Amino acid sequence: MLGWLRRVIVGLLALVGLIVVLVIGGLYLLSDQLMERYESRWQAPELPPRVLLHLPLAGALPEQESDAVQALIRQQQQPSLRQVLEALDRAAIDPRVGGILADLSHAQLGLAQAQELHQAILRFRSAGKPAIAFADTFGEGQSGNTAYYIASAFDQIWLQPSGDIGLTGVALNFMFLREALDEWGIEPQMMRRQEYKGVVETLTERSLTPAVRQNYQRIAESLHGRMIADIATRRSVDADRLRALVDEAPVDAARGLENRLVDRLGYRDEARAAALAVAGNDARPVPLGAYARHAARPQEKPAAEIALITASGPIVRMAPDGLFREDIASAGQLADALDAAVNAPSVRAILLRIDSPGGSYIASDSIWQAVRRAKEAGKPVVAWMGNVAASGGYFIAMAADRIVAQPMTLTGSIGVAGGKIVFAGALERLGIGHDRVAAGANATLYSPLEPFTDAQRRQMERTLDRIYADFTGKAAAARGLDAAGIDRAARGRVFTGADADEIGLVDAVGGYAEAQQALRTLLSLPDGAPLKLQPFPAPEDPFQAVLDLLRGGEFMQALASLSRLSALLTRYEALLGGAMEAPQPLRLPIPEIK
Repeated sequence: MLGWLRRVIVGLLALVGLIVVLVIGGLYLLSDQLMERYESRWQAPELPPRVLLHLPLAGALPEQESDAVQALIRQQQQPSLRQVLEALDRAAIDPRVGGILADLSHAQLGLAQAQELHQAILRFRSAGKPAIAFADTFGEGQSGNTAYYIASAFDQIWLQPSGDIGLTGVALNFMFLREALDEWGIEPQMMRRQEYKGVVETLTERSLTPAVRQNYQRIAESLHGRMIADIATRRSVDADRLRALVDEAPVDAARGLENRLVDRLGYRDEARAAALAVAGNDARPVPLGAYARHAARPQEKPAAEIALITASGPIVRMAPDGLFREDIASAGQLADALDAAVNAPSVRAILLRIDSPGGSYIASDSIWQAVRRAKEAGKPVVAWMGNVAASGGYFIAMAADRIVAQPMTLTGSIGVAGGKIVFAGALERLGIGHDRVAAGANATLYSPLEPFTDAQRRQMERTLDRIYADFTGKAAAARGLDAAGIDRAARGRVFTGADADEIGLVDAVGGYAEAQQALRTLLSLPDGAPLKLQPFPAPEDPFQAVLDLLRGGEFMQALASLSRLSALLTRYEALLGGAMEAPQPLRLPIPEIK
């Protein structure tokens, strides 16, 4: 059997090798076409004399631009949030742009992203340009809160006659696994600092503890109140009346029109015709993604070049190799990007976009230090928060010169949690035995097969105390808070951006425009001075990216593993002869959980 398995692996290696040769050969032969395709996707188009911008929102907007390989693979390239905001601000002063039509039927942005787009549309309208939003429905079987919130910033809202307005209020849902874990014999041994650090409760509790419930109830009320206030203002609807309508949601199209929640009932083609009419009869629709590439071209000499660095997703010490690595905030990559910005003579400041729920303490501390290095080198740093910048996300933000958060950003969570999950009981129920040998009192500290000893638990508690003291100490120093102030801001509490501003965790509420203004202030530039945002690291050449992918990372690791396994099987086959040809049970080792 080993010989058969070895032959299969050798065959796989040969097949993969042939594929690699063909791919590399094909890339060299087709490099011109590859580059042409990539460049055509990103080159700025020639615009018609009169433009109606078209923004079809599907799902969420990515926080950062796709890399070269992803741009080549994807059939449709969606612009990033920053590209959309930049394009809308450019369009507001572009005389060729006569208006915008947004299709929000499938928009599913986070609340802070929705606020960014809401504010950008208001800036667009302030230039006297019409903005029309269409949706076939605002939510079907789910909430339409964010889509309608964005729509409320437009001049006109069109809704399909069969559609609904799913303004349902704000609910924060939590799942608890403790009962199931008990049933399976799995024991979570988790610790936290302090009582509001609710991340562990999904494992340790059967429902929210009073402190965490109080914290999240405050968040839900804050988010709901902000949405009601903003929508009531934009739609000229009494706030109490709007609350009553929300409590009756979903509101059908006819009632929505009657209560001034929408302006017109009609279909997509009718909304498009109306938008073209107000933009000018000679206007031609241009996708906002295409216009964004045009807007990226310099229109005037910038007053300063700013490095844009994005920390999106869980914070880790090292990102995994592979083709799709979006939404991972790697300490190594972010520190390298920050150092590169410091060493770039043309860069005068750094805009650090953060959309992260946190992650590794060590990784967060490494990024924190890289931000400090940038400041000490004379490059001011502004942290611009996204949907969430909490725990480790706040840790890296607090090193910046200025912090800007949307009112509906979730931030704070200054605290720490840790521990392990013990599977010994589950294995025992399955009839799986366990034994060990060890040297050292703490050799089993991180083992998922044994619970903490009393001494080990005390050691873990000391570790959490040390991390919590480091986090709160750095936060207090950065934000100028005394002991009482940091205690009110910490203990694991989560805040909305609006509440964080009140207690001193952020410097300003707002978004892209306010972050840019903070940069101008730090650089002593006049209000409205044009800034050139340059993503760091710079976009990678697509041909080189494919070659790098083939010769490194997961691809080559898989080949190396297959090769080693083939050699190992050859040795075992030689040692055992035909003794292993009969079917044998396989025993999988249980890896350490770190």
